[in-house]
Amino acid sequence: MNGFLFLISLLVLSTGIAYAQPLDQIHSQITSNDDISAVIQLDWNYDELVKKYEIGCVSCIPNTSYFSTETSFNLKNVTAFPNSSYAMLYIIAYDSNDEIIDAKQILVDIKS
Repeated sequence: MNGFLFLISLLVLSTGIAYAQPLDQIHSQITSNDDISAVIQLDWNYDELVKKYEIGCVSCIPNTSYFSTETSFNLKNVTAFPNSSYAMLYIIAYDSNDEIIDAKQILVDIKS
C-alpha cells in the first residue's frame, strides 16, 4: 500500500500544470477583398502575461505594423506576395518589460 501511495505522489508531483500559451489559437477571417487588397480580421486567445501585441504584414508594400493591447485586430490594405494570392501576417506578443514572449506567422489566401 505504501508503495502505491508513493507512486501516486510521484506521478502528481511530476505532472506540470497546463497553461494556454500566448497566441495559441489564432483565427483569421477575410472581411472584404478586391483584386488588389483585403481587410483581414485576426483574433487570438487572451494571456494575462501579455501587455501588448505587434500585428503586421510582411507581404504588404510597404510593410505595415501596428501595436494593440486587444486580442482582435483588423488589418486593412493587406496585399499578397507578387505573383501569389498569399499574404504573410504576423503577431508578436510582448510582456511588461517589452520582451518578446511569443511570435506567430500567418499565411492567408486573400483571393479565396
